[in-house]
Amino acid sequence: MNQANLDVLEYRFPHIAEKLKSFNPSELRQEGVLYERFDKDETWLQAVRELIEESKIIFVYGFGQGLSIADLLEEFPDRWLFVYEPDEASFNNVMSENDISLLLSHPNLYWISVGDDQLRMLFHLLCSYMQEKLAFIGLRKFLEDQFEVLHDVKKEFLSYKGDYHSNKYVENRFRNEWTQNYLYHLHESLTTHSIEKMHGAFKGNTAIIISSGPSLTEDIEWIRKISKHALIIAAGSSVQALVKYGIEPHLCVIMDGHEVNNKIFSNEETLQSTLLFTSSSYYGISERKEKNKIYSIMENDQVSQYFLQINKNDLLMRPTPTVAGTAIQTAIFLGATQVVFAGQDLSYPGQKVYSDGVEHFSQDTKVEMLQRAVRQVENVQGGMNSTDASFMSMKESIESLIKYFNHIDFYNSTRLGAVIEGAPFQPIEEVYEGLKDKEVEKDLIENWMSDHSVAINHGQFANVRARIEFVERDVVHLKPEIRDIRKLINNIEGLSRTKPLKCHNMIFDIEEKWGSIVNREWFAPIFESLIPLQLARFDRMLPSIVVEQNIILKASYIKEYLGGILEELESQLPHLEGLLLESGRRLDSIHNIMDA
Repeated sequence: MNQANLDVLEYRFPHIAEKLKSFNPSELRQEGVLYERFDKDETWLQAVRELIEESKIIFVYGFGQGLSIADLLEEFPDRWLFVYEPDEASFNNVMSENDISLLLSHPNLYWISVGDDQLRMLFHLLCSYMQEKLAFIGLRKFLEDQFEVLHDVKKEFLSYKGDYHSNKYVENRFRNEWTQNYLYHLHESLTTHSIEKMHGAFKGNTAIIISSGPSLTEDIEWIRKISKHALIIAAGSSVQALVKYGIEPHLCVIMDGHEVNNKIFSNEETLQSTLLFTSSSYYGISERKEKNKIYSIMENDQVSQYFLQINKNDLLMRPTPTVAGTAIQTAIFLGATQVVFAGQDLSYPGQKVYSDGVEHFSQDTKVEMLQRAVRQVENVQGGMNSTDASFMSMKESIESLIKYFNHIDFYNSTRLGAVIEGAPFQPIEEVYEGLKDKEVEKDLIENWMSDHSVAINHGQFANVRARIEFVERDVVHLKPEIRDIRKLINNIEGLSRTKPLKCHNMIFDIEEKWGSIVNREWFAPIFESLIPLQLARFDRMLPSIVVEQNIILKASYIKEYLGGILEELESQLPHLEGLLLESGRRLDSIHNIMDA
């Protein structure tokens, strides 16, 4: 490896440097190198000009030897390049054979991903920074010989983009509840079994995922029979229906963060079974359950990951728009090799909203839900059910999980529900026939937890408490820093017209001061949770702000977008201080009880 190249990679693209260091040269394919013409490829550049147009962000498929990348940077000095090189061996050879450190250092070469495992990382950044348009191009070889590959990657990106923006709006909708729950659950994370620690504990079982759809009423007696032969996992509000009929599930799973979910568990019987609660779930529910509970941190919960110093790669649970998705993953992580859906209607068969016994929504709310059901979906009996956009999103997320866990057998026993791709319909009575010879203990999960007590780590308590105190102090320091930048921002628009050089220097000061704020290690985890849409909007404008050469326009962008973010941050600080104070109090309270 050329040392100059490696130095730049370690500074700008450490994810690539780590990958290249672990390569075994004897295993690399020498024939994978994509050689390019040394002279400028004008024909190719003309073709990509038409694709790029006004896009500020350019996705480039292929790095090659870097020659075409250099031409793009010269031809489009006001754009950001995001480059994906699929061939790790080719990239390693290029880094070894030539000193291209100047190219790698170019500020507009914003990101490089190498290999399949780094493609989603690049997708995430593209979604963060792109505005309305994204130029999607490939090196000449790929445009000429592998256009279908580019088409497939673009299709994959568009699917990712849809999920990304959908998740951002969901995060924004629940931002206050989720951030509060993340912080108020920290003390429980240190005293509760985690789903990661229980991975594979009940290998080989069948899990019945119970949801709240109308079909559950039809099959409730079969659920009672099958509860002795399979793990019964209630997804959220479905526990109400089970309790109504005197059925206690092996496990109840919750993830919803709004206080309204407290109504589901207002009946103490709904809290009798073991509870799996995610860090996003309403904190008041898990608080009321003293024992037999399992904690799970979602991959998108950066707040808990920061305070607990947990790596995202060490977490199991992926976020989904439905608690059934959390229940499915829970079943599989616990060791289920077969998953069966019950009450998973994902629609309104017979214009009915929920199973009997599910009563946390008013009649008016149910009427409104039916009025929004303007779409149709095929049901398992061959007919059509009314449904809505929310249910269709849930259906897609469940189908995505089925594809992801392709080593698991899925079946749908929901008698009147929507067809779920990847989970063929099997009546619950047939499911029962296949399981009746297998016995599953009623207290299977509780017994395991009793035999595997949680080891309390006092050092971890101290570390989490210290991080909370650090952020509390730093928030106090942040206030004057924000006000200082806002004062400078208020001056730059006028200066941009009268004293452009002074304006340029002031913008440099603003960028340095803003950098000192966003580079705090706690900033992104907390504020991407508290103000996700506002930060996303600013990130989308960042390429335009950075590459803008017109000082008047640049000053205008900074005032509008950075000024707006600073105003939002300042308004959130008192709320954040209150959350941190209460989180610390909860941590102290539980620690004092343990020390007593």
